[in-house]
Amino acid sequence: MQFLGVTQAEEETYRHLLRHPGSGVEDVVAAPWHPPGTGAAVVRRLKDLGAVVEDDGVLWPEKPELVVGRLAERLLTELHTITRGLAQVYPMVRSLQDEAAAGGRTEEAVVPAADGTAVERITDPAVVRARVEELALGARSEVLAGGLCEETELGTPWVTVPLCLGMLERGVDVRLLVWRSALAVPAVVAQLRRLAGAGARVRVLPSSEGPMVVYDGRTVLVPVVPSDIGKGAFVTGEPGMVGMVVNHFERLWADAREFGDG
Repeated sequence: MQFLGVTQAEEETYRHLLRHPGSGVEDVVAAPWHPPGTGAAVVRRLKDLGAVVEDDGVLWPEKPELVVGRLAERLLTELHTITRGLAQVYPMVRSLQDEAAAGGRTEEAVVPAADGTAVERITDPAVVRARVEELALGARSEVLAGGLCEETELGTPWVTVPLCLGMLERGVDVRLLVWRSALAVPAVVAQLRRLAGAGARVRVLPSSEGPMVVYDGRTVLVPVVPSDIGKGAFVTGEPGMVGMVVNHFERLWADAREFGDG
């Protein structure tokens, strides 16, 4: 259960109560698997998580399916919140780096992530287009593109019909999430139908989301300014950031409706 955000001691306590429901609070607090002085905090957190309930000095475990469901929903909510703030992390890193820099830096920057993975900040539109084309041509398994809606294109210059068709022809799975407002533009609807006919999977979001593209589950492209794709893009392969964007995309995908479903 630890991947759902509980500690080993908390899991041990919950499992103990499944085997011995109705155990006294004092006995559970003094259990040998708790590090010294932490038993009360473990019980308190399990109660806060809704995993156990206290009644007249004894503890009762909630049903496992309810507990796991609550923990999973809590984790997804946290990931959703973190991912929404992802686009703000990069500007913050850039700002702090600029504070320490002596000046004379070019507009295109490579910011090291925590694990040494590079984070590219690209503001030149021509460089962005070249980088997008490079990533699209290098894609081999799956491309996820979300939050797309432009009056004339799907997300120019990030996602174009020719690039998508080329990836589909190479056997790359392409999943697209578009805003509902896109369906009011006949040219965009025609493009979506063309891509769907070529094998792309398309779903429609009820509300706007910041654009994102994930290549092969390894490289992410997000905007420097979430509300303005023209301000440039960040590109990174940092695993934690990639994982957060993928999880956010999958959450949106699950809630979106299929393109063409009325």
